[in-house]
Amino acid sequence: MSTKYHTKTPLLISVAGLDIELDLHVEYSVSRYRAATLTQPEEPRSVEVEEIRWLIEDAELPLPDWIEREIADSEGFKAHLLQEAADKDAAAAEDAAETRREREWEERA
Repeated sequence: MSTKYHTKTPLLISVAGLDIELDLHVEYSVSRYRAATLTQPEEPRSVEVEEIRWLIEDAELPLPDWIEREIADSEGFKAHLLQEAADKDAAAAEDAAETRREREWEERA
């Protein structure tokens, strides 16, 4: 089972003192960790980049295939996406816990 995520992250292109910042919009999914069983090996969390779009000042630009492959295949970028997904999951769990606490407080009042 996997969970889908969306993130927006900057991409900086720097050439001889010229810096251009683009916004990368990335759709990705993260598969959950599965412990080893008697018949199946352990499966660590993994990330799959599903779509990358880049925008500059809200205008979408075509992304060359080779750049998209470099980004999608980058182990460092995948690690970044896994960490971001973990942070989003933790924030969602905290929000859910806060909502439960508020509901319980209201029921007691």
